[in-house]
Amino acid sequence: MSKFFADVINTLDMNRQAQKQVGEIMRIQLGIKNGAKEKAAGAEKSARWEHLNDVGRRAAKRDEIANYVKSNAQARMALRKLRANIKSSLPKLPGREKDDLAGVLQDQEFRAYVRGLPQEQRDRAQRLHPDIAAAVARAPAELSGVPEAIHTELVNDMLRKTHGAELAKFAADVAAMEMADELIRAADKEIRAAAEVQHGTDFRFWAKPLVDPLLSEAGVDFDELYRRTEPEALNVLGSLASAAE
Repeated sequence: MSKFFADVINTLDMNRQAQKQVGEIMRIQLGIKNGAKEKAAGAEKSARWEHLNDVGRRAAKRDEIANYVKSNAQARMALRKLRANIKSSLPKLPGREKDDLAGVLQDQEFRAYVRGLPQEQRDRAQRLHPDIAAAVARAPAELSGVPEAIHTELVNDMLRKTHGAELAKFAADVAAMEMADELIRAADKEIRAAAEVQHGTDFRFWAKPLVDPLLSEAGVDFDELYRRTEPEALNVLGSLASAAE
């Protein structure tokens, strides 16, 4: 698995700022993933090791890798910020120019026309004349009476034509972030194993005091940061993903 992540890092496009940042995050987390157990075992070299009971030895191991916990939390926050930055930078559907009154009125007429069609035809709005389909896409679905899923297809079709290459680059950035998220969780798993964490509450009791100063400064909640997010929620492209294909 470590070779897999190393190979992923080597395939990142360092000319893309997002992927460059992802690469930096992944290199650090890969080092943590591979070195957590050895780092924790360093506690055994202490002169006081033989005098510690099981609880004391576990605490000593945790002290050795405390910085790994902080680094993992920082990686999570960095990825969240990067994901938000990309989401705010996604291309928007081009609309009518503000002074294009004729175009605006024409779009309204086209949408009224579609709204008056039988539902069966509105469900096949992709087959309409391109100018009519574009008018439908440029406004909320309810203004044309088309299903939301069909409206999304129309929007994506327009974006594919106007911003296809740009969306493909964003899709590559998002794919890289998904790999980074997987590695961050793998590193976290190794940290917990090396620290002999028994369960989630045990981890929270140990890790929260370590990372709270970092989280407070960034305005991030501990439980939210460590909550497992469903894969689809990590994809900031959302419905635009199909437009990037």
